[in-house]
Amino acid sequence: MPDYKEIGSFIDRTYKVVRHDLISRFKEKKVNITPEQWVILSKIGEQDMYQTDLANMSFRDKPTVSRIVDLLVKKKLVERVRDKTDGRKYHVRITPKGNNVIRKATPAVEESRKLGWTDLSEQEYETLISILDKVFVNYNGKE
Repeated sequence: MPDYKEIGSFIDRTYKVVRHDLISRFKEKKVNITPEQWVILSKIGEQDMYQTDLANMSFRDKPTVSRIVDLLVKKKLVERVRDKTDGRKYHVRITPKGNNVIRKATPAVEESRKLGWTDLSEQEYETLISILDKVFVNYNGKE
């Protein structure tokens, strides 16, 4: 068996520097959201969706997504609309203010991604995503 390195430490270390970079860039652009809020806001900006679908698409649990959506509602960046056919469900949709934040934040996100992928090829990107997907499936399939 190969000598597996502590993959969690490498993933955590990378997550922290990416998060810190985004926080700095958002502050620079005077965008008052966190990277976690950005993930949710950008998904809603692509299309209105149910909050449960948002949890699945963002790979976050439902309570976490609910808290983030609550904060985005409080900031008037998104709104919840009760589903007409199933009153227990809510669509979450972007507001004009939310669209403005997306427009301001997008260049910061693109700059951060560009920095992260400096000197990496398309093949390296595809390999990394493939490996991370396999690790995810291995853990997710664990019973």
